Amino acid sequence: MAKRSRHGVLLVVCWLLSAALFVFLFKAYHGTKLSYQMSFPGMPLYGAMTWWFFFTIPLIGWTWGYFNDLKDSDEIEPRKDESSH
Repeated sequence: MAKRSRHGVLLVVCWLLSAALFVFLFKAYHGTKLSYQMSFPGMPLYGAMTWWFFFTIPLIGWTWGYFNDLKDSDEIEPRKDESSH
């Protein structure tokens, strides 16, 4: 159980770092040619969002797996050597 709680805390920390990365990228790309603010397609977050999503895709998958394991945790039988402890 402690491993699962550490896993959850690590996920929260990673999502906070991901949010901080998005803010940093937004500030770095804001007002540059890569932000596409003036002309078509008019997407001011384009540059920041592209790199943020590239780095966040593994975190999305990890979060999905974490919640999927929580959902199925009742169905998993413990190993024989773990049940004796």
